[in-house]
Amino acid sequence: MGKYLFLALRLLIAAVFLVSGWEKAVNPPANFLYILQAYDILPAVLERLVSVVFPWIELATGVLLALGLWLRVGLLVSACVSGSFILIVSQAIVRHLPIDNCGCFGNLVHLPLRGVIILDLAIFTTTLLLSWNLIAARRFSLDNACEPRA
Repeated sequence: MGKYLFLALRLLIAAVFLVSGWEKAVNPPANFLYILQAYDILPAVLERLVSVVFPWIELATGVLLALGLWLRVGLLVSACVSGSFILIVSQAIVRHLPIDNCGCFGNLVHLPLRGVIILDLAIFTTTLLLSWNLIAARRFSLDNACEPRA
């Protein structure tokens, strides 16, 4: 089981990003824009840009992690995204914003804000674990398969 643990963790994080990104990408950007506006942290012009671009960043991150391609980049983006979500959701809780559902997974899954913090802490921690054990995380990856042999 030990040699498959890091693969399972990598694929689990990839699945979260793929589902989250897909759900937002296939729905009208206005749906995600509405969610972004509820957090009240970005100027309107940035909210519109993020609502269109961010789902594709999530999808790309999920693909990179699933395939193990450019794994360092995928793990870095995963850490940045989950860390940002922790801060964004925390400020919403502190400000007592009337948000019942984080919007992380569009209409597919509804999570309360405290649940999102727990999920993102788990993703952030797991991403760090994978980064610190990059050799093990690269097992069964395209990075490993494409690496020149000595």
